[in-house]
Amino acid sequence: MLGGAALLVGTGLANKPEGVSWGGLWGMSILCGIGFTMSLFIGSLAFETGEDADPARDHVVVGAGSLVSAVVGYLVLRALLPRRAS
Repeated sequence: MLGGAALLVGTGLANKPEGVSWGGLWGMSILCGIGFTMSLFIGSLAFETGEDADPARDHVVVGAGSLVSAVVGYLVLRALLPRRAS
């Protein structure tokens, strides 16, 4: 996602939203990994598996991928985005 955004902004086909930093876009790109891994999960439910497939392992790996995306995305956004005054 970040590469596509950079390409579109760099070529002038799109504008980066006002107030959004490249770090913010990077963090959101990492969070997009949650949706990507969930689409893999839905795909694994929709299609038949081969004889060497292990559905339980696949579900654990997809869940772990979503968890990693969530944690890393949160940490990146927390580190790069400015803090709000309370």
